[in-house]
Amino acid sequence: MPRMIYWNVEDFSDNKFFNRKRKLVNQDKEEYGADPAERIRNILVNTVTAHLPDFIVIVEAVPGVLLAPGTLLDDRGGILLLERLRNNAADPNAAQWALVPPVSTGTGNMAEGVLVYYRHAPNFFFTGPWRWPGGTGPAAPLPAVGAAPAGTIYPPDYRWSFSRPVDNRLVPGGLHNVGQKERTLAGQWLYVVPPAGGAAGPAAPTTFGVAGSRAPFRTTFYDQTANQNYSIFACHTAPGQDGGAQGAAAAPSVQATQTIAALPEVQAVNAAETVVVVGDFNVSLFNAVASAAAYGPFTAAAVGFTQMIAPTAGNPVPGTYPSRGYLGTHIAKAPKATPANTRGYPAFGYISPGTDPIWQYDSIDNGFVRGGAPANATIANIITGAPYPIIPPAAGVPTGFYAYPQMMSSTAAALNVPVGYVLNSKQYEKALPMFQNEDNFGLIRGVSDHLPLVFDF
Repeated sequence: MPRMIYWNVEDFSDNKFFNRKRKLVNQDKEEYGADPAERIRNILVNTVTAHLPDFIVIVEAVPGVLLAPGTLLDDRGGILLLERLRNNAADPNAAQWALVPPVSTGTGNMAEGVLVYYRHAPNFFFTGPWRWPGGTGPAAPLPAVGAAPAGTIYPPDYRWSFSRPVDNRLVPGGLHNVGQKERTLAGQWLYVVPPAGGAAGPAAPTTFGVAGSRAPFRTTFYDQTANQNYSIFACHTAPGQDGGAQGAAAAPSVQATQTIAALPEVQAVNAAETVVVVGDFNVSLFNAVASAAAYGPFTAAAVGFTQMIAPTAGNPVPGTYPSRGYLGTHIAKAPKATPANTRGYPAFGYISPGTDPIWQYDSIDNGFVRGGAPANATIANIITGAPYPIIPPAAGVPTGFYAYPQMMSSTAAALNVPVGYVLNSKQYEKALPMFQNEDNFGLIRGVSDHLPLVFDF
């Protein structure tokens, strides 16, 4: 059973995590002469490699130079992380890590890439579903009619992304690109709608919420030993959560998620295939109207996806904190987080409050699985540690399965104020800067404004 860890890593880039060329916003206290990227890089690497996943999926990768959609990211952060993964002494199969060359999706300020890392094991193959045409792209589908041209190798920056040293192994079976060289294949970044009513003419690109918004990045794999295919859709939808007079169900993020659920590639039922749709959907799980409209098309009985982050056994989403904190995936900026309220778990006020009806950013990451055996869903909470052991949750709220340590300093543990306990003004005055500073919550928030998800499928 494969294991995936997914994370929206805010502004993932070479500059942020590897070769800091300048201070980042709100990082005025960086120590002169130190490597300001090392501390957050260590948290990133230690978190994504814990429990030895088979897939690592990261969204919000900075493209670098803005090029056309479907072309390779110019930023080298993804390749540098691949090198760290391959040199991880704690991973007995570290040399197997491979990276699907990431391409840009979306346009303008919505353009970004998705990093999909997988184990390049002897019997596990990347199968596309598209092929690489050469140069910087864009990646292209197989033609509907006629002979399909073979793919071409990638440019030097991504020449080693599949294996080191380079090999020329061929896809031995499965649903896509049988007999083709694995290292000439590519992920899918564009989806189209055929003309209505069988009319002639080119298909129109699918729009996800609003024009120019990001499409899911689809990658496919084949396990030769189990004769099982995997199709992974990694998503970062349009951010707008305001549906105006039409209500939350008309919000761009909801419409984008509905469009993803309706894609033929998602809806198609293939034998021996597991489909995983994972990402930042920008839909608040705590907004019943929005989440029902967005996630209902996945979880409907006729479709049959299992939702990974949700209450179980028919229990409702908790209406109050701290029980809501068990489901929280989006965290506040350090100056907004506090050590003494019940807007999160166990008493840290670190979950985004969602008080603004347009930006209800509190639990917006999720995963959906069909055709596998989804299990052990965990929000890898590196603020409090996971699973959550202290405060009894509301009925049916998932507490997590995999263990992740608290990654703040030891002084932060003392700030774990019991729910209902009120700090007096002097206590709060002392505790607040200690909690927010660069060794405690500020350090975690420096990595990302999201918490990662991990699950088996």
